[in-house]
Amino acid sequence: MLIGKLLPCQTSLNDYGNGMAPNEYGENNFSDDDFLDDLPPDALTELENNAITFTQKANFKPSPSSDYGDDFDDEDLDDTVVVDEARSAPAVVPPAHRKNPNPVVQREQFRQQRYGDSGIANRTRNDAAVELAGQPDHLLQTIPLPREDSSVSRQQSQSVADGDAEALRKLVQELQEKNKALEQEALMKNGEISILRGKMEKSDKEHERTQAAKEKLHAEQLAKIQKEREAAEIAARRAATERDFTKQDLFEESRVRRLNAQATKDAPNTPSKKKPPMPFRDGFDDDEIEVLSPSKVSPSKFRGRSGTPSRAAKRKRKVQDSPSAGALDMIHIEEPRLESLVPKASIIDETILEKLVLQDDRSDFITAMLQHRPQLTEPRTMEAFSKFFLPTGSGESFSSRILGELPRIGSKKPVSEVPAEFCLYIIQLWSKCLEDEYYTPIYLILDLLQFALELKTTAIAPLIIDQLVPIAQKTADLVAIPRFNRESPSPFDKDINVSSCLALMHLAALGSIPENHDITRFWKQMRWDFVLLMLSPNQNVADFEWMIRILSTGILKDSFGGILPENAVMTPATNVGHIIDRLTYPLFEVPCLPKSTVKVDADVVGKLRLQIILLLTNMTRSAYAGNALAVHPSAIGRIVSLISDELDTLYDYRSGREDSARLISHSTRLLFHLITTHEHEIDIQKKLAVIRGGSQKYLLCLSRLHFLEEEGVLEAGIDQDVPGYALELLEMVVTPEEGEEIMGVLGGG
Repeated sequence: MLIGKLLPCQTSLNDYGNGMAPNEYGENNFSDDDFLDDLPPDALTELENNAITFTQKANFKPSPSSDYGDDFDDEDLDDTVVVDEARSAPAVVPPAHRKNPNPVVQREQFRQQRYGDSGIANRTRNDAAVELAGQPDHLLQTIPLPREDSSVSRQQSQSVADGDAEALRKLVQELQEKNKALEQEALMKNGEISILRGKMEKSDKEHERTQAAKEKLHAEQLAKIQKEREAAEIAARRAATERDFTKQDLFEESRVRRLNAQATKDAPNTPSKKKPPMPFRDGFDDDEIEVLSPSKVSPSKFRGRSGTPSRAAKRKRKVQDSPSAGALDMIHIEEPRLESLVPKASIIDETILEKLVLQDDRSDFITAMLQHRPQLTEPRTMEAFSKFFLPTGSGESFSSRILGELPRIGSKKPVSEVPAEFCLYIIQLWSKCLEDEYYTPIYLILDLLQFALELKTTAIAPLIIDQLVPIAQKTADLVAIPRFNRESPSPFDKDINVSSCLALMHLAALGSIPENHDITRFWKQMRWDFVLLMLSPNQNVADFEWMIRILSTGILKDSFGGILPENAVMTPATNVGHIIDRLTYPLFEVPCLPKSTVKVDADVVGKLRLQIILLLTNMTRSAYAGNALAVHPSAIGRIVSLISDELDTLYDYRSGREDSARLISHSTRLLFHLITTHEHEIDIQKKLAVIRGGSQKYLLCLSRLHFLEEEGVLEAGIDQDVPGYALELLEMVVTPEEGEEIMGVLGGG
């Protein structure tokens, strides 16, 4: 009966939960008093309680569990407690009369049935308030309120948990700070250890090199002493032998003297009488030969003729009467005296001998000049000169002029100046050719002068530099200036070779080096604009290299690359700066061929760069030139760029790897010397800013040099002291922490 009566009411409640809502005046659709009157007094209350219970059981879904257990708030705790209480022991409300039910309670119940799960949290929180609102006041005291105690306990537990969490967070934060500080300290210690290890390794290597040098020096000194001792022993034995021979010679000489003295005492004072020579050397006396027959001689003469002695007379003949008595006389040969055995002092004066030698040397020089050939397959120079005539001359050939001048050369000069006098006459012919614009024989003149300077460099060069240097520059200008302006040097380049002019000046500079005043005169004759002209990238690489060789002789105490006159348009420091700028340009740029956009071959550029680095290294030996190189705005940056590029070339394993290794070694030493010697005058960051990525290239190339493999194949040509120089330069620009990072990247951790 009860179920049958409840079905319509349940259906109505389900319809309300499926979409029926109160009207706009806050009233619901259950306003049929007849329907409510038919229900028992407690049916509606029981139905509501059962509906609430069924709704909670059907729609409740447990909240997902959390792995952390601390991501819920106070509202979740309240909901959980209410649901558990509803399941375990729902509150039993005494039945009450509901003739006039509270509209607020009904609306709340209908809202719970309509929104289902979405209202669970709010429903459970306001459940007690809704039920108490529909009960009489006297029933409020009978409903137990256990939630207040549980809420207080939860709040206390939550406050304790919050305090513990805050303390834990502070503790974790303190531990993290301590850990970070310890890591920072450990990193600093590792950096210091790395620096100390590097210095120790460097010190060990330096000690090993020093020890090896000392051992080598000791071995050389020992070998030298051994050789000197052996030479002294040989000399002593030789002296003893000579002494014995001298004693024997003196003994023999004294014995000969005694014998000669005794023989002189015993010999007669007057020489023996000799017979006059016989006219007929036939062994007979002349009177024994009868001219006529005996029958024709008178008897008186015949009787007076001495005939053949008788036998008795023969026996009594004395020795003195013998015809050969004079021939048997002893001839006493006078022994030479001791004074005659001693060689007489040379009566030839040394000055006379020197004149004879110089005279012979002059003949050799003139002979060499007359027999000179430009090439083995070409005719002699004098023969070729016979075909050249000055346009404004008297019609006499060059060879006739030279041969006619030879007798006069040296007639009023010392014999030692004959080669220089010959060269001055050739330079005079050269000057006349330039005046007449007759350039065809110039190549023969240059070759002949170069040959003469090669034979007598120091004897000729100081005497001809005042005439040679200006005319050589003037001749080279005819070809070099058009090349500088990117114009064609034709037709001058057909007969004029700029490299020959520069080679001739280089020989003259070498011959002037022994005397300071001679080399000073040479560089006073050298024009500053000619130096810059020949260092232009528009010139041939060969001419650039010859100018580098000439500049190597111009590193003087107070100047470099020329001595400017007093009325010059620039200061010496400015001139040196321009020269260094032109010199260092090929270190970071590859020049092009003259009048072309084709780059010069890599091998040629490598050799050119090596010559430039060697010249810059020689400049550091002079305080003036070294300081000019250090303060130059772009020189150091270009050297760093060169090291970086050559390292890339080295590891690309291309041709010319040996030149790259030598370049790296010489450039690193030069860079180390400039930075350490002029440390207070150089702003390294400013120097590196002139090239693209200068700071990065500087750190990278020094790091790569420091961490070179000792037994690497590609690094075999780099000297052993280069990594040490790189380490010292690195320590000047990086901190210990940055050093550790670099070691981790390049040093394998």
